[in-house]
Amino acid sequence: MSRIKKIQQAVKIFSKTDIGIALWIVLGWKVLMSIIGFAIDVHFGGAASFFDHTMHWDAGWYLAIIHGQYVDILASSAFYPLFPLLVSVVHSLGFGLIDYPISGQIVNTIALWFALVAALKITTTLIGKSEKKWIIILILCAPAAFFLHVFYSEAIFMALSFWAYYLALTRRWFSVGVLLALLTATRLPSVLIVALCGLEFLRAYDWKPKQFFNKKILFFLLAPLGFIGYSIYLSFAQADPFGMFHAYSHTTDWIYQVFNPNIIETIAKALYQIVRSLIGLRPFNSELFVNIMLPLASLFLLGLASIYLFGKTRRKYLPLGIVGILSIIMFTLNSNVVSVHRYVLPSLTIYIAVMVFIKNIKKPYILYIGCFLGLIIQAFLYVAFVRVLFAG
Repeated sequence: MSRIKKIQQAVKIFSKTDIGIALWIVLGWKVLMSIIGFAIDVHFGGAASFFDHTMHWDAGWYLAIIHGQYVDILASSAFYPLFPLLVSVVHSLGFGLIDYPISGQIVNTIALWFALVAALKITTTLIGKSEKKWIIILILCAPAAFFLHVFYSEAIFMALSFWAYYLALTRRWFSVGVLLALLTATRLPSVLIVALCGLEFLRAYDWKPKQFFNKKILFFLLAPLGFIGYSIYLSFAQADPFGMFHAYSHTTDWIYQVFNPNIIETIAKALYQIVRSLIGLRPFNSELFVNIMLPLASLFLLGLASIYLFGKTRRKYLPLGIVGILSIIMFTLNSNVVSVHRYVLPSLTIYIAVMVFIKNIKKPYILYIGCFLGLIIQAFLYVAFVRVLFAG
């Protein structure tokens, strides 16, 4: 057999593995999103370079962190350090010749690849191989999926979250602890993944205290190390070890973020704005759709998915159902529902619930319709983001 044929055969075999499938999908998706984003940017006259379309909104904060190391702008501490650190590492490895937008693309492409591989493995472990392709379709058709492409930390967070949960499913607790440590240096919602893996640990020992109180539980002490490390760094950079919580007081950008444990009131106020629009007291516009309607729909879907998993007789879905409810609480504690559709993007509760639902459906037309609507909404949000309009 010639060398070329051997290479072709190896590529063919590789393309049938989870790693290969995820790689080709990610590369194709990233190229498509890059071309579309650049074309939109050019059309509206804002393209200075090919990846300029990825550098809006929170991307500016991450650039400020890279350049100022949290010292220059105190409010930047609201954004956790792992993503800007990795971008800086790629930039340095390229001897400064790889600019930050491209460095971000490298980081996010690899992270998304890892995330999709983990998603395939999770689906195979919990549900089976036959329908595992749907998990990737669901993720990439989600309205907020384009955030996995832009200069945000979503891809890193998803990769670490999915792998931590998969390793918990396969009972590799030390590795779980290490990934959770990285995760707590990525975003605050990492506490939800710590909870998910913790609940999976309890399930692994049949929820019996006499069994789960063993030496392996100590591996979860690794989880807060990322947060602790970030806190120690902020104590030097800003003389405030809890600067990540005080950041909101240093800027007016997030004036609408006010802690309020009454999540029923928060959701009711959001619903009231929709009612006002229906009776003509406020206009129906993109602000209402992006900041209220889409987040509320996401919360409803997350709640429905959680309840559905609670109703399943198999206990393996219980941790996902519990964390789904905890997610609803966490995402509405700041007296608003803005950006919830982005926060639920890495929610395995939704994806697994949908996968379980469609497992025994021969022709899931409702899923086709849902994915189509998700793509339409994603296209709308993506165009808005490139035009520097708030999209989540």
